[in-house]
Amino acid sequence: MKKQLKLQLLTIALISILATIGVGCDRILEKPFQLPASAKQEPWPVKIGLRTAILRDNIPTVNRIVLVPDEATFLAAIQKWNLKGNWPILIEDKKYVPMFLQRFKPEEIVRLPSIKQQLPKNQKLQQLMLKSAAAAWNATDAQTLKAKWQELGWEPPGVVITSENDPARIAAVALAAARGQPLVFLEGNFGKPNDNLNEAQWKNLQTAVTKAVESTGYFYSQLGDEIDTITIVRQLAVKYQSPQNKDEQLAVTDGLGRHPNGERWAAAGWIYGSQVRSIYQAMCAIFLDSETAMLYDSYPKEGNWGKYEMESAASGLKAIGLNVELVQQPDSSLQTWRSLASKPWRFDLILMNSKGYPKSFQVGDGDAPVDDIPKLQFPAAIHMIHSWSASDPDDASTVAGRWLQNGAYAYIGSVNEPLLSAFIPPKIMVDRLKRGSPFLIAARQLESPPWKVATIGDPLMSIAKPRPRIGPAQQPI
Repeated sequence: MKKQLKLQLLTIALISILATIGVGCDRILEKPFQLPASAKQEPWPVKIGLRTAILRDNIPTVNRIVLVPDEATFLAAIQKWNLKGNWPILIEDKKYVPMFLQRFKPEEIVRLPSIKQQLPKNQKLQQLMLKSAAAAWNATDAQTLKAKWQELGWEPPGVVITSENDPARIAAVALAAARGQPLVFLEGNFGKPNDNLNEAQWKNLQTAVTKAVESTGYFYSQLGDEIDTITIVRQLAVKYQSPQNKDEQLAVTDGLGRHPNGERWAAAGWIYGSQVRSIYQAMCAIFLDSETAMLYDSYPKEGNWGKYEMESAASGLKAIGLNVELVQQPDSSLQTWRSLASKPWRFDLILMNSKGYPKSFQVGDGDAPVDDIPKLQFPAAIHMIHSWSASDPDDASTVAGRWLQNGAYAYIGSVNEPLLSAFIPPKIMVDRLKRGSPFLIAARQLESPPWKVATIGDPLMSIAKPRPRIGPAQQPI
């Protein structure tokens, strides 16, 4: 009895001390990164969005940008991220960094000199990359990182897959660190971005990606378990040959994350390209919020086209605080488009209905060539209902290629003639965004067999209200 009384007195004393310093006793047992029980019944895309929102709520954004000259300095700089705050880090250039700076408007810009170290190779490079990603969680390697996540109640929403030999590899480190995801490596030749994989090549890629996800040790085989997204950050083909029709191409990002029977177990996104552009795309997805949107509807209002009207989508986006510019019939025309495209766009989100081919798109009463795609003053996430726009995304003379070259950091478009029903009507897509579903997932037909819509970008990026920032003095480098 005396021991029990003594324990009770100690507990009361501890609670009293915690109350004095403003900490409730429930904080001792709380796992701050754990999804609340009330969210467990939500659809899996909403749960994914809620999990990324937990990170936004718990890890502040510091109101600074760090600019570095090279990869080695980037990996040194990102090891300064921690649970008290993260901030954008970009490799400085004259194109993408100015766009990011104009949009982010940091309180502080820090330019770091090169650490003048050559990156190691092979296993040692992988270890350095894993260490750099783990540092953001106050861990030192993959093992201590997993233990830290368990301590915090964090369940990774996805896996980031890269190659140690790919120029986009440091973007993978950033996405793994910021999103709390395992980083794994996939070596081998799986085509170039504009390629079309044959059946054997496609099966090799599918098997390799599934094994990479399995290697993390997390549950992945059903939607709604731990791993529900795959972020590919490396070069590979955008399309593969349809097993049912050799003349049709399907989107690699829609075919990945599926069982042999076609049933989906994850949604995929894809970032590829140069060091500068890939890290820019990652930082945009992690740190930029959405405030403005352009909705351009070139479709008539009758028949199946009418299901893709954008008035409802515009209302939905306004309801979550975005300033929306809507252009629709009869105002949408080639003349209107060219007038709008004559100056750089400052929209965070662009939704567009069109018809056309890889190198042209209908804007109402006429076809616009790729050269009529506007310059972007701000980074943008783009959803384009259009045939063939993403058939060759690494070619700047095609629709997707030009948008990406101009500074789009996320892009949704078709690799082949998809039929209109391949795309989610804008109203439904915006309804999903309002509930918190990430952008690339909200735009996808989630229950259909593998089809033709490619999703380029970070699959965990959401259209969310601006987050508060903390001053640089609160989290010094």
